Amino acid sequence: MLKILELVRSYSVPIRDDRVSKLITWYVKALQNAIDMIWDNIEWRYWFQELVREGKKLVVIRGLKVRIPVIPRGRAFKKRLRNELMKDNPYAAH
Repeated sequence: MLKILELVRSYSVPIRDDRVSKLITWYVKALQNAIDMIWDNIEWRYWFQELVREGKKLVVIRGLKVRIPVIPRGRAFKKRLRNELMKDNPYAAH
């Protein structure tokens, strides 16, 4: 059986270090920006249900209007989202 050893370099950072609070603050702001940008680009579609009679039973009630959110999933939107979030990124891009 072949075993491969891998060298991993790491160092510890104290929790009370100023760098940790800056990282967390930046992360929360970036996350909120991402949520805002996605929310602003959601397309709302409406679905109108119909009344269907099967025998003596009514299956679906007509007149109910359902709003369906369509979240953008295209490559162009994802690229624009990433570029916008990386503008103010003081950390490594990966």
